[in-house]
Amino acid sequence: MPFRFAHICDLLDRLDQVYSRYPPYLPKDATQKSRDAVLYWFKKHGQKIRHDANGLALLSTLFPERAHRAHELDTKSLEKIVSRALSLPSSQVTDLTRWREPGAGAGDLGACVERVVNQAVGMEIAIAVLVADYDFQETAVQPRVSGVTIEEIEQVLVASASQTPLSPRPLALNGICGAPAESLGRLYQRLPARESKWLTRLILKSYSPVIVPDQLVYMLYHPFLPDLLEVEPDFSAALFLLHGMNIPAVVH
Repeated sequence: MPFRFAHICDLLDRLDQVYSRYPPYLPKDATQKSRDAVLYWFKKHGQKIRHDANGLALLSTLFPERAHRAHELDTKSLEKIVSRALSLPSSQVTDLTRWREPGAGAGDLGACVERVVNQAVGMEIAIAVLVADYDFQETAVQPRVSGVTIEEIEQVLVASASQTPLSPRPLALNGICGAPAESLGRLYQRLPARESKWLTRLILKSYSPVIVPDQLVYMLYHPFLPDLLEVEPDFSAALFLLHGMNIPAVVH
């Protein structure tokens, strides 16, 4: 069974609470709290991670800066993709680009995407209340959680990288229809605000200020993975070697 991106966002949200706290934690306290968050997350999802999730998609999602895929998606191109996919009116397009304004306090592009998606959802709820006479209180509190998986996201990003001349030729993947930008736009159409924020940061290869404790994640995934990555830093190659060893992971 594929692994939902929402689970990744749960961990990133918890780590964001640690590293965005004001006043900030002492470095040793922040490190310990981030380790505790990862340990709890693996305790909750460890079986799915080891037996169901695609290892390459998982590691590439948690550590996008290490993913060996090159694409031409930058902040400006992402703005256009999000704006087109969500059919944003001009006022919301302005909100989407506020991250460019120094001192505006709008945060990064991911934060702006989260804000405009929330605005779009609010408008949908308001229209539903007016048209269908729904109970606003009940409708407003219903959470939006997508079924988008890390495997789907990895497929779209690999397909996007395949359009970049300098990118290594990716493995063949199924399930991609249309141009990569259109596939990415369809992902944004399915994602709630929180997941849209983290997807944006994933594409831009930075979760800053969040720090995912890499060595701990590698060890919890499989005790041999840290050593294999020392020899072969490419996730795909290291996982290939790991699977060839056919040694089960220790259940934590």
